[in-house]
Amino acid sequence: METIAIIGTGNVGTALGKGWSRSGHSIVYGASDTRSKSALAVLESVSGTRVAGVAEAANEAGIVVLAVPFDALSDVINACGDLQGKLVLDATNPLTFHDDSLELALGFSTSGGEQVAEMAVGADVFKTLNQVGFAVMSDTSGYASRPVMFVAGDNDRRKPDVFALVEDLGFEAREAGPMKAARLLEPYASLWIDQALKFGAPTDNAFGMLRRNGEGGTVECIRYELTSHTPEDLIAAYEEAGRHLREAPECCGYQLTQCEETPGRFILRICWTSSEAHLTGFRKGPHFPPFLELVRPFVPEISEMTHYSPTRVAWTR
Repeated sequence: METIAIIGTGNVGTALGKGWSRSGHSIVYGASDTRSKSALAVLESVSGTRVAGVAEAANEAGIVVLAVPFDALSDVINACGDLQGKLVLDATNPLTFHDDSLELALGFSTSGGEQVAEMAVGADVFKTLNQVGFAVMSDTSGYASRPVMFVAGDNDRRKPDVFALVEDLGFEAREAGPMKAARLLEPYASLWIDQALKFGAPTDNAFGMLRRNGEGGTVECIRYELTSHTPEDLIAAYEEAGRHLREAPECCGYQLTQCEETPGRFILRICWTSSEAHLTGFRKGPHFPPFLELVRPFVPEISEMTHYSPTRVAWTR
C-alpha cells in the first residue's frame, strides 16, 4: 500500500492514522515541530508510525492528508513543497469564531476545498473526511449502518482511489460531485459541529444513508457453526472480504454478529438490493471471485444460507 503522509498531529490526524494503520497502510506524520507534545503523543497512539518535518513527510508519500487548522493551510501547503501528481485529501473546514461560536468563513462563491485546490498546484485535491468528529474517524464500528462520508473532487480518474481510502476507515464513501460541491460539504460539517457544541449531541454521532425496509431489498442470512476454525479466523476473513462487498453496487450493507453464549456461532446478514441482484449480479460479477476466495475455507461450517424479505414490522432507536 502507498504511504500516507498526514500533515498535522492533532485529534483528527491521530484518528485518521489509527484507522488507516489498522487497515495496513504505512503512515508518516508531518509536523512543524517533531518534538512537540502532540507529535510525541501520536507516536504512542499510532503503531508503526513516525513523525518527520512537513516537507520530508510530503515528499516520501504519494498521498497527503491535510489535518491542520484552516488558517494554517497556506503555510502548510507551502511547507509541503512540490505536490505535483500527488493525491491530496483536504480534511479541514474554514471555521472562524463569531459571537463566541464557530461559523463558516466561506461558503457561497467559493469554499475551503476550492482554495486548497488552487494552492496545491499540480495535485489532485479532494474534499473529504471533514464531515464528522475525530471520535468517529478513529472507530467507525458499532453503528446500525456504516457512517457516510462524501467525497468531492474534479479528477474522476483518481476518485476511486479516494473512495478506497475512505472505505478503509469503515465509512460508506459517497459521490458528492466536483470540488465545487465542497460548498455543500463544509456547511454539512458545520451542522455536525453545531449539534455537538450547542445541543449536546455525542461527539461520536455520525451521519448515515438509511435505506427503507420493504419490498425493494432482501437480506441474505448465513449462519456459521465453527468446528475447525477459531472465531478470530472468521472475523479476520470477513474484515478483508468486506471490501469486495462494499465495492459491489448490489450490496447495501452487512453485519457479522457473534453469539455471546456460544462464541463459535455467527450470523452474517448481507443486505442486497434484491435477491436477483445478488444471484445474477454479484455472483456473476467481478467482486464475487475474490470475495469467495477469502471465505471459502468456512463454507463447510455454514448451517444456513437463505434469503429473507423485510416486512413492514421494523423499528430502531
